[in-house]
Amino acid sequence: MQNENFYVTVDGISLSCQQIIPTNVRPDVPTILFLHEALGTIRMWRDFPARLATATGYPVIVYERRGHGKSDPHDPNDIPRPVDFHNTETDIYLHGLIGELGLDRPILFGHSDGATIALKYAARFPDNVRAVISEAAHVFVEDVTIAGINDAVSIYANTDWKSKLERHHFFQTDAVFRAWVDTWRQPAFRDWQMIDELPNITCPLLVIQGNDDQFGSDEQVHIICGKVSGTTTKMILADCGHIPHFDQPDQIIEASQNLLRQIEPVAA
Repeated sequence: MQNENFYVTVDGISLSCQQIIPTNVRPDVPTILFLHEALGTIRMWRDFPARLATATGYPVIVYERRGHGKSDPHDPNDIPRPVDFHNTETDIYLHGLIGELGLDRPILFGHSDGATIALKYAARFPDNVRAVISEAAHVFVEDVTIAGINDAVSIYANTDWKSKLERHHFFQTDAVFRAWVDTWRQPAFRDWQMIDELPNITCPLLVIQGNDDQFGSDEQVHIICGKVSGTTTKMILADCGHIPHFDQPDQIIEASQNLLRQIEPVAA
């Protein structure tokens, strides 16, 4: 397996990236592009991207959004983020990154905020995406989401969580935490939703949710699958929290393989 760390500049912002090429890589398949959650980084995916790459033979790229890990920081005046910040992540950074990397219709694997961005990209650029694997996406704001964020604020203030996050976000740790909680707790954010965009999604979807997710309910899955125009596979996992690829990685890999078989070219 080959791992390469590198940077890509998009709209003047340096984004940290990692490419994973499995030893069994197949020459005829697209890249799987991983999109992390609100506090995520490349390393916080642990070994899951490499495991998926090996299981499928697909090359993988993982990147860190602006303000995360080793990517360039946010401007201090940009926190809290605007209510429509997902549009910026989609239209500028993700679209720009895909273009700079020369990716031809990648598969987007997103978790939480990353899954929301993946879905939004598939809605806004439907011809640019082969498929989406969505874990714990938010397409509207629920009471459980805000309650989970409020709990996170207390945990951050009263435990060693900050010091653990500093191993991944370094000097940006407080800023990345504030960019998450201050943005989502804005009164105006309570009305945010992207349900109206879902019918524009035409690619195949695997939509995953843990039934013990402290940040979202199964209703997110039902709305996504009920509104999109592409084929969908629902996966609501028992005894699973907000991070399905940690709680039940084997099931996620198997379901991802099944989705990829749907989109692979038929041998002549």
